[in-house]
Amino acid sequence: MNVEIFNWSKFSKYCKSPSVTKKVLSEILLSEFSGYNISELSIIFVDEGYITTLNREFRNVDSVTDVLSFNIDTEPLVGEVYICPKFVNSNFTGEKYFEEIVRNIVHGFLHVLGFDHEGEFISKYESKEEMFVKQEYILQNILNEISRRSG
Repeated sequence: MNVEIFNWSKFSKYCKSPSVTKKVLSEILLSEFSGYNISELSIIFVDEGYITTLNREFRNVDSVTDVLSFNIDTEPLVGEVYICPKFVNSNFTGEKYFEEIVRNIVHGFLHVLGFDHEGEFISKYESKEEMFVKQEYILQNILNEISRRSG
């Protein structure tokens, strides 16, 4: 499996001192996602205009969003996860911002794998919907590994 992160500068513009480097985050994601049937996953940080265009074109929703994911190929899976750091930044700051970026990466990854959810990610659904339970479990594994590596 290959995990690549593009446009890191768009992310680091809003997260002045990320807990990890792009390389370390890629390594941790690769380790966490390696057990799934996916050959390539690209994480692409984009601006509000670009994600709005994707949202309008592929979901018929003419507004900015935090994360969109796409299956590019199915055997083995190839996927792309687009994240808008500025949109995430409007709702979260500091360590919570970094955590939310990682949550969005995991969320997009799960959509690439075919998971879906009915509601928004809020605490009342967190423990009820399979996707959110899996998302938070993977997120915690990643955050624990980041913490372990950064001491």
